[in-house]
Amino acid sequence: MKFLLAIYKYNPFGGLQRDTLRLIQELAGRGHGVVVFTTAWDGPEPPAGTSLELVPASKLRSNHANMAKFAAAFRARLERHDFDVSVAMSRIPGADFYFAADVCMKVYWSKIHSAFALRFNPRYAAFLRQEQAVVAPPSRTRIACIARAQMDDYAAAYGTEPDRMFLLPPGMDPACRRPPEPEAEAIRAGIRSSNQALPEHTVILIVSNSIYNKGTDRAITAVAALPDERKKKLRLWFVGRLPDEIRTSLAEAGLAEQSILFGQTDGVRDHMLGADLFLHPARNESAGSALIEALAAGLPVLTTDICGFAPYVQKATGTVLESPFRQDKLAEMLSDMIPRLDELKRRTLEYAVKEDFCSRAKVFADILEKR
Repeated sequence: MKFLLAIYKYNPFGGLQRDTLRLIQELAGRGHGVVVFTTAWDGPEPPAGTSLELVPASKLRSNHANMAKFAAAFRARLERHDFDVSVAMSRIPGADFYFAADVCMKVYWSKIHSAFALRFNPRYAAFLRQEQAVVAPPSRTRIACIARAQMDDYAAAYGTEPDRMFLLPPGMDPACRRPPEPEAEAIRAGIRSSNQALPEHTVILIVSNSIYNKGTDRAITAVAALPDERKKKLRLWFVGRLPDEIRTSLAEAGLAEQSILFGQTDGVRDHMLGADLFLHPARNESAGSALIEALAAGLPVLTTDICGFAPYVQKATGTVLESPFRQDKLAEMLSDMIPRLDELKRRTLEYAVKEDFCSRAKVFADILEKR
C-alpha cells in the first residue's frame, strides 16, 4: 500500500513528531510506501521506502497564513489519487484520518480567553476553521484520539459522531523503558555524579518546551514555596526548549545555583533514571508523552488532571492535582511527596511493568491497513 502523511513541520523533539516518525517506521517496516508532505523536515533522513515532498513556508507570512497555504497545497495533492490512505498528523482538512495530537481548540481557548478577545484573534479564527473542517459533520475524516477527554470535547463542541473517533494506546519508544538492574542503577549513578547530585539530594526533573503550556512557572513557584531546609537538599533539572526568562525566574526564586538547564536532548530517559520526581503541572496537555516515559522509567510523577495521560499517573500513585488549579495545593502535594519518594517509586515500578505503553504506532498501522 501507499500512504500519504501530512505534518506541518517536523523536528526530532516534539511529541507529535516522534509519533509521526514511529508511525512512518511501522508502515515502512511492513513494506508499505510512505510519502511525507511537510513544510520542513529537521532531523535524520526518514526510513527507506519513505519520500519527502516539501512545501516551504514563507517567512513573510504569519504562522496561520502559512498553515492555510499548506492546507490548500495538501488538498491539491490529494487530487492526484496516487495513494491508498491519507493521514493528517496536523490539523489539516481532507484526509482519511486525523491524528489528534492537540486538545480541542474550541473548548480549550474558550477557557483561557474571553469571547471578545477570541472574536478579534485572526490566528484563532484560522485554526478554528481548520479544526471544524476536520472534526465537525459532514466531514468523514476518522479521528485517532490519544486521550478520552478529546473524544468528549469534540462531541460536545462539534457533535462529532462517536463512530468516527477511536482511542489509541500510548506510543512511547520502548527504549525509554527502565533497563534491568544493575544497568539502571549504573546510569542513575553516572548522570547524578556528572551533575553534582549527591545521594542526599532530591532531584526534581522538569521537561518543557513551553513555559505556559507545561506549567514550568508553576513548578518553579511550588519549589520556591518549600521550607528552606528542604530546598537546600533539592536539585532542579530542566530539559527542553528553555528561554532566558527561565533563568530570570530561577534567580528571582533563589533557585539558580541548584538548577541545571540541559536544553533539548534525546537522552531524557537517563535524566529520568537519575531524578527522584517528575514535576509537570501543565495548563494545556492533550496527552503528555513525558508522563508515560517517566512512569516507565520508575520515576514518580506529580501532574495536573488537564493532561490526557493523567489517569495513568492516578492509577500508579494517585498524585494528580485536580482542577481548578491552586498553586498552594500544588506546593502542598509536592511537600507531601518528597518524604515518600521511595514508596512512590516502588508503586510506580509495580504499575509500569503491567502496562502497555508502546503499541500506538502498531495499533494505528493496523487500522490504516484495514482502511
